[in-house]
Amino acid sequence: MPPMISPAPRRTQAERSEAMREKLIGATLDCLVTEGYVGLTIGKIVERAEVSRGAPLHHFSTKAALIEAAAGEVVRRVSRKLALAFERSKNAPDPLEAFALAAWRDIFTAQEGVLLSELTYASRREPELGAIVRRLWTRMYRVMSRVAVRYVHSQDPTVPPGRVIFLTQWLMRGMAQDFPLGAPPELFEAYLKLWRRVLGSAIQS
Repeated sequence: MPPMISPAPRRTQAERSEAMREKLIGATLDCLVTEGYVGLTIGKIVERAEVSRGAPLHHFSTKAALIEAAAGEVVRRVSRKLALAFERSKNAPDPLEAFALAAWRDIFTAQEGVLLSELTYASRREPELGAIVRRLWTRMYRVMSRVAVRYVHSQDPTVPPGRVIFLTQWLMRGMAQDFPLGAPPELFEAYLKLWRRVLGSAIQS
Protein backbone atom coordinates (compact mmCIF):
# COMPACT_ATOMS: atom_id res chain seq x y z
CA MET A 1 0.00 0.00 0.00
CA PRO A 2 1.55 3.33 -1.04
CA PRO A 3 2.38 5.74 1.79
CA MET A 4 -0.20 8.37 2.50
CA ILE A 5 0.79 11.88 1.48
CA SER A 6 -0.07 14.52 4.00
CA PRO A 7 -1.86 17.53 2.52
CA ALA A 8 0.14 20.75 2.37
CA PRO A 9 -0.63 23.00 5.33
CA ARG A 10 -3.10 25.74 4.52
CA ARG A 11 -1.73 29.24 4.51
CA THR A 12 -2.94 31.67 7.12
CA GLN A 13 -5.01 34.69 6.17
CA ALA A 14 -1.99 36.92 6.80
CA GLU A 15 0.16 34.79 4.46
CA ARG A 16 -2.52 34.86 1.74
CA SER A 17 -2.86 38.62 2.12
CA GLU A 18 0.90 39.15 1.86
CA ALA A 19 1.09 36.89 -1.20
CA MET A 20 -1.66 38.93 -2.86
CA ARG A 21 0.13 42.19 -2.05
CA GLU A 22 3.34 40.87 -3.58
CA LYS A 23 1.45 39.71 -6.68
CA LEU A 24 -0.15 43.12 -7.16
CA ILE A 25 3.13 44.95 -6.61
CA GLY A 26 4.91 42.68 -9.11
CA ALA A 27 2.16 43.23 -11.69
CA THR A 28 2.33 46.99 -11.13
CA LEU A 29 6.08 47.02 -11.76
CA ASP A 30 5.70 44.89 -14.89
CA CYS A 31 3.00 47.22 -16.22
CA LEU A 32 5.12 50.30 -15.51
CA VAL A 33 7.87 48.82 -17.67
CA THR A 34 5.62 47.76 -20.55
CA GLU A 35 2.91 50.44 -20.46
CA GLY A 36 4.61 53.39 -18.77
CA TYR A 37 3.02 55.41 -16.01
CA VAL A 38 0.59 57.09 -18.42
CA GLY A 39 -0.73 53.70 -19.54
CA LEU A 40 -0.88 52.22 -16.05
CA THR A 41 -4.44 51.35 -15.04
CA ILE A 42 -5.98 49.16 -12.37
CA GLY A 43 -7.52 47.10 -15.17
CA LYS A 44 -4.11 46.31 -16.65
CA ILE A 45 -2.67 45.54 -13.23
CA VAL A 46 -5.38 43.02 -12.33
CA GLU A 47 -5.14 41.48 -15.80
CA ARG A 48 -1.38 41.04 -15.41
CA ALA A 49 -1.76 39.71 -11.86
CA GLU A 50 -4.68 37.46 -12.88
CA VAL A 51 -6.79 38.53 -9.90
CA SER A 52 -10.25 39.98 -9.44
CA ARG A 53 -10.78 43.66 -10.13
CA GLY A 54 -11.58 44.33 -6.48
CA ALA A 55 -8.32 42.81 -5.20
CA PRO A 56 -6.21 46.01 -5.39
CA LEU A 57 -8.69 48.10 -3.42
CA HIS A 58 -8.96 45.37 -0.80
CA HIS A 59 -5.20 45.50 -0.17
CA PHE A 60 -4.38 49.13 -1.06
CA SER A 61 -6.67 52.04 -0.20
CA THR A 62 -5.78 53.99 -3.36
CA LYS A 63 -3.84 53.64 -6.58
CA ALA A 64 -1.23 55.98 -5.05
CA ALA A 65 -0.79 53.57 -2.13
CA LEU A 66 -0.14 50.76 -4.60
CA ILE A 67 2.38 52.91 -6.49
CA GLU A 68 4.15 53.79 -3.25
CA ALA A 69 4.38 50.13 -2.29
CA ALA A 70 5.79 49.39 -5.75
CA ALA A 71 8.32 52.22 -5.34
CA GLY A 72 9.39 50.70 -2.03
CA GLU A 73 9.97 47.38 -3.78
CA VAL A 74 12.16 49.15 -6.35
CA VAL A 75 14.31 50.56 -3.53
CA ARG A 76 14.65 47.11 -1.97
CA ARG A 77 15.66 45.56 -5.29
CA VAL A 78 18.21 48.28 -6.00
CA SER A 79 19.61 47.99 -2.47
CA ARG A 80 20.11 44.25 -2.90
CA LYS A 81 21.74 44.70 -6.29
CA LEU A 82 24.06 47.45 -5.00
CA ALA A 83 25.20 45.22 -2.14
CA LEU A 84 25.76 42.31 -4.52
CA ALA A 85 27.67 44.54 -6.97
CA PHE A 86 30.03 45.68 -4.23
CA GLU A 87 30.49 42.14 -2.93
CA ARG A 88 31.42 40.89 -6.39
CA SER A 89 33.65 43.87 -7.16
CA LYS A 90 35.71 44.18 -3.99
CA ASN A 91 38.45 41.78 -5.15
CA ALA A 92 38.70 43.22 -8.68
CA PRO A 93 41.91 45.04 -9.76
CA ASP A 94 39.93 48.31 -9.67
CA PRO A 95 36.91 47.72 -7.38
CA LEU A 96 35.30 51.10 -8.06
CA GLU A 97 35.37 50.63 -11.82
CA ALA A 98 34.08 47.06 -11.45
CA PHE A 99 31.28 48.29 -9.21
CA ALA A 100 30.26 51.06 -11.61
CA LEU A 101 30.08 48.61 -14.51
CA ALA A 102 28.08 46.12 -12.44
CA ALA A 103 25.61 48.80 -11.32
CA TRP A 104 25.24 49.99 -14.91
CA ARG A 105 24.54 46.49 -16.24
CA ASP A 106 22.41 45.17 -13.36
CA ILE A 107 20.48 48.29 -12.35
CA PHE A 108 20.50 51.21 -14.77
CA THR A 109 19.99 49.17 -17.95
CA ALA A 110 17.80 46.58 -16.20
CA GLN A 111 14.16 46.74 -15.11
CA GLU A 112 15.02 48.78 -12.02
CA GLY A 113 16.57 51.53 -14.12
CA VAL A 114 13.53 51.68 -16.38
CA LEU A 115 11.26 51.93 -13.34
CA LEU A 116 13.27 54.70 -11.71
CA SER A 117 13.34 56.66 -14.95
CA GLU A 118 9.63 56.16 -15.67
CA LEU A 119 8.47 57.19 -12.22
CA THR A 120 10.80 60.18 -12.06
CA TYR A 121 9.79 61.45 -15.50
CA ALA A 122 6.06 61.02 -14.86
CA SER A 123 6.28 62.77 -11.49
CA ARG A 124 6.86 66.14 -13.15
CA ARG A 125 3.16 66.48 -13.98
CA GLU A 126 1.65 64.41 -11.18
CA PRO A 127 1.91 66.12 -7.76
CA GLU A 128 0.83 63.03 -5.84
CA LEU A 129 3.32 60.87 -7.73
CA GLY A 130 5.92 63.59 -7.24
CA ALA A 131 5.64 63.23 -3.47
CA ILE A 132 6.06 59.47 -3.76
CA VAL A 133 9.11 59.82 -6.03
CA ARG A 134 10.75 62.32 -3.70
CA ARG A 135 10.42 59.81 -0.88
CA LEU A 136 11.75 57.09 -3.19
CA TRP A 137 14.88 59.07 -4.07
CA THR A 138 15.40 60.13 -0.45
CA ARG A 139 15.56 56.45 0.46
CA MET A 140 17.81 55.75 -2.52
CA TYR A 141 20.25 58.48 -1.50
CA ARG A 142 20.38 57.11 2.04
CA VAL A 143 21.27 53.70 0.63
CA MET A 144 23.97 55.22 -1.58
CA SER A 145 25.37 57.23 1.35
CA ARG A 146 25.77 54.03 3.36
CA VAL A 147 27.42 52.40 0.36
CA ALA A 148 29.85 55.31 -0.06
CA VAL A 149 30.90 55.38 3.60
CA ARG A 150 31.50 51.65 3.63
CA TYR A 151 33.23 51.11 0.30
CA VAL A 152 34.63 54.35 -1.13
CA HIS A 153 37.68 56.09 0.35
CA SER A 154 38.72 59.56 -0.76
CA GLN A 155 42.32 60.75 -0.65
CA ASP A 156 41.16 64.33 -1.17
CA PRO A 157 39.03 66.02 1.54
CA THR A 158 37.41 68.19 -1.12
CA VAL A 159 36.05 65.06 -2.86
CA PRO A 160 33.70 63.38 -0.34
CA PRO A 161 32.88 59.73 -1.13
CA GLY A 162 29.13 60.37 -0.96
CA ARG A 163 29.31 63.01 -3.64
CA VAL A 164 31.35 60.73 -5.87
CA ILE A 165 28.63 58.08 -5.64
CA PHE A 166 25.89 60.67 -6.29
CA LEU A 167 27.72 62.05 -9.31
CA THR A 168 28.28 58.55 -10.64
CA GLN A 169 24.62 57.60 -10.40
CA TRP A 170 23.58 60.92 -11.97
CA LEU A 171 25.95 60.17 -14.83
CA MET A 172 24.46 56.70 -15.28
CA ARG A 173 20.88 58.00 -15.06
CA GLY A 174 21.66 60.40 -17.90
CA MET A 175 23.36 57.69 -19.92
CA ALA A 176 20.35 55.43 -19.42
CA GLN A 177 18.17 57.96 -21.26
CA ASP A 178 20.26 57.42 -24.41
CA PHE A 179 20.74 53.68 -24.00
CA PRO A 180 17.56 52.72 -25.93
CA LEU A 181 18.68 54.78 -28.94
CA GLY A 182 20.84 51.93 -30.15
CA ALA A 183 24.47 52.88 -29.53
CA PRO A 184 26.71 49.86 -28.83
CA PRO A 185 26.75 48.83 -25.16
CA GLU A 186 30.54 48.94 -25.30
CA LEU A 187 30.39 52.70 -25.89
CA PHE A 188 28.58 53.33 -22.61
CA GLU A 189 30.96 51.12 -20.68
CA ALA A 190 33.92 52.94 -22.25
CA TYR A 191 32.54 56.23 -20.91
CA LEU A 192 32.16 54.75 -17.44
CA LYS A 193 35.80 53.66 -17.55
CA LEU A 194 36.73 57.17 -18.67
CA TRP A 195 34.81 58.57 -15.67
CA ARG A 196 36.83 56.32 -13.39
CA ARG A 197 40.05 57.69 -14.90
CA VAL A 198 38.77 61.24 -14.39
CA LEU A 199 38.35 60.47 -10.69
CA GLY A 200 41.96 59.31 -10.76
CA SER A 201 43.96 58.63 -7.66
CA ALA A 202 41.76 60.89 -5.50
CA ILE A 203 39.38 57.98 -5.01
CA GLN A 204 40.24 54.50 -3.81
CA SER A 205 37.84 51.64 -3.28
